[in-house]
Amino acid sequence: MLSLTDTPLSAIKFDDRIYHVNLAFDTVIKYLELAESDEPDQEKKAIGLFFGDQELPLDPDFFESSFKLINETITKAPYQSNSSMNFGMQVAPQQLYSYRQDADAIYASFLMQYHIDLLKERGKMHWCVFRALFDGLNEDTPIQRIIDLRQKNLSEIPDEQRGKVAQLQQYYALKVNKSKAEQDALSNNALSAAFNSLFKAAKKGGK
Repeated sequence: MLSLTDTPLSAIKFDDRIYHVNLAFDTVIKYLELAESDEPDQEKKAIGLFFGDQELPLDPDFFESSFKLINETITKAPYQSNSSMNFGMQVAPQQLYSYRQDADAIYASFLMQYHIDLLKERGKMHWCVFRALFDGLNEDTPIQRIIDLRQKNLSEIPDEQRGKVAQLQQYYALKVNKSKAEQDALSNNALSAAFNSLFKAAKKGGK
């Protein structure tokens, strides 16, 4: 969640040393894609995404405190109840978009509304900034039109339009295996499990 008074997380101090944290939007999306994949050594790769080739302390407390901060930064939403402010994410009951499948529409939407070329922002735009801008996209942008289409209830569509809307919903439907995996990657249990795995790896020496 973006703050107008605090700088988004970009470094972590541990034992009087500063460690840079890469939370550019494309890095976080790569992490979400990693979480939905069957790649081996996901814990090591996640550490590499966020910390690069820095020499990290082999201390479980470092990994635990670091990934709690990273998790909170990635998942904290501005409009959730206090009861859901825990170590995990408040997710929508229905998966309505995919950063991978809808990449073209998201790119076009940022260019259309903000005149921002996301390809030029890779490695620079912080995840919190990206999410704030994403949430602010208006209903006329390509991704919001697709999201609106996916949410339409066919029973509420006039008979003469229902067939066309159904065809469009089928065309823009999320691929189940990817969207479900991405939704799982964003869920409380899955994120907690992923970070627990990182903690276990750290306790073994962080190797």
